[in-house]
Parts: sequence; structure tokens; C-alpha cells
Amino acid sequence: MSLDTMSFILGGILVAAALFGGGLEIKELKIPQIGIVARVLAALVGIGFIALAIYLNPKKSEQDTKVTDSASTKTTQTFQAPMHGDFRLDACEQWAQNCGEPAASAWCRGKGFARAIDFPYENVGSAGVTTRLIGTNQVCKEKICASFVYITCEK
Repeated sequence: MSLDTMSFILGGILVAAALFGGGLEIKELKIPQIGIVARVLAALVGIGFIALAIYLNPKKSEQDTKVTDSASTKTTQTFQAPMHGDFRLDACEQWAQNCGEPAASAWCRGKGFARAIDFPYENVGSAGVTTRLIGTNQVCKEKICASFVYITCEK
């Protein structure tokens, strides 16, 4: 659990104790009845912890954004055992036609990339794996069906 989350939870518990005057029981956590001075102090400290959580959280979000931005500028991405619908992507667009690069690039374009740059394929039908052709959406259940081991797409 992160520091900002713990700070927020603790602050919430203290503010709740201040509002309700104690007498709270949440699972194993028991807060006894407290007087007015303790309630005011609990409210101030609780608000302080909540403010700390809010202060800490944007810094975490900025780091996450930086990671996302650098990932979006990435020019290539590799997809292991690519799927088309509920089956492995067949190595051909149509039955025994446009195999290899045309099928891989069509799949990459569907993912928002320009083309495929690396796309080794293997026979998977002999292992009982079903594939789906990207050009016709037909399903191949034969022993000769082939699918891509991986596809590396380029923007």
C-alpha cells in the first residue's frame, strides 16, 4: 500500500472519529468515545493526513504520465502469439493466399500501426490449435494451419 493511500485512510478514520465522537467499531478497529478537545484535534490531524495524501498523489501521476508518454512514442511493439478474435491469427489472409507479411501487416494496421517488420510463423494445426484468417474471418482447424510466433509492428 502506498504512502498516499495510507495517509488518506488514516485521515479519513480520524475525521470520522471527529465527526461521530468515537464509539466506532470497524472489524478489529475500535475507536472509543472521545471528548470535544480530542475531536477537534482528530479533525485537524485527519485533515492534515488527507491533505498530505492529495499532495503526494499528483507526483505519482506525473511519473505515470511520463512512462506512458515514452511508451506512446515507441516506434515498434512485439506481440507474442497474436490473436484474431478468439483464435490465433492465421499466417494467411485468405486460404493459402497472401501469407506472411500481408497478413501480419493487416493485423498491425488493425492495432494502429503502419506495418509488420518481423513475423515468423509456425505450424500450430498439428498441435490442435485453431486459427482465424484475418481477410475472411474463416476458421482453420486442419493440421496444416499456421500462425505467427510473434509479430513486431512498426508505427
